Amino acid sequence: MISPEVYPNLHFPVCGRPYLQPPPHGTTILTRPFLPWPEISAKGNTIVIIGSGSGIGRQTAISFAKAGAARIVLLGRREQKLKETASLVASFSSATEIVVRTVDTTDFETLKTVAAQVGTRNVLIVASVHASAISTLASTDVDKWWQGFETNVKGLLLAIKTFLPTANETDSAVLALTSQTTAFPTFMGPGMSGYNASKIAQIKVIEYLAAEQPTLYVASAHPGICDREVLAKSGAKPDQAPLDQIELPGDFLVWMSSPEAAFLKGWSVTAN
Repeated sequence: MISPEVYPNLHFPVCGRPYLQPPPHGTTILTRPFLPWPEISAKGNTIVIIGSGSGIGRQTAISFAKAGAARIVLLGRREQKLKETASLVASFSSATEIVVRTVDTTDFETLKTVAAQVGTRNVLIVASVHASAISTLASTDVDKWWQGFETNVKGLLLAIKTFLPTANETDSAVLALTSQTTAFPTFMGPGMSGYNASKIAQIKVIEYLAAEQPTLYVASAHPGICDREVLAKSGAKPDQAPLDQIELPGDFLVWMSSPEAAFLKGWSVTAN
């Protein structure tokens, strides 16, 4: 386990502390956000968030605005949802430039055009997600099952290929949202084969990118249980689930993109 004695600047308790094993029995898990911390800043940075029309992607945009980002680029399929996010972000930081672009994350040519328009960026966050309906492999609709790989895996690959060339040469990060359910035994997520298989693939893509790009900071994170849209699609009842505060993953990703978190390069960590 990574301890505060080794990394004294980790400004949060158990929540958000990257660990490779569960905390000791009896540990209180706190789910409070940890911004603002003056030393955790995104000032001067351009942040690109794919999948920022709702949920965690939206909250991440708000968290980066609170941290002083100079420019936040909101990408996603639903224009109205992106505009709602832009309005919320503006209410937290009038100094942040907000750019909205409607894009299908599996459309390579459109993504290339958007990346060229955005220009140099510091942080790329891939938060877009598809969770197909619960079903067994024998009964599933193949096209709907495969859509998880189109959005979660191909979408990540295309984001990497289009935005990698625009990375700031001295200060850039690529962060992807994964899922802790990939580590669960199948009986804890029955019927979720498509979602979990695609999320495992995401983790491996990030690991390979980190290995292939030694000067680029790359990592992935499980955001906690706080996206009600995805949770509802999984068949779970949001009002009965142990939900984390949605500010937690947003703030955690701000910290993950900071120099203080550079030791996480290539890792897949959990925010909760």
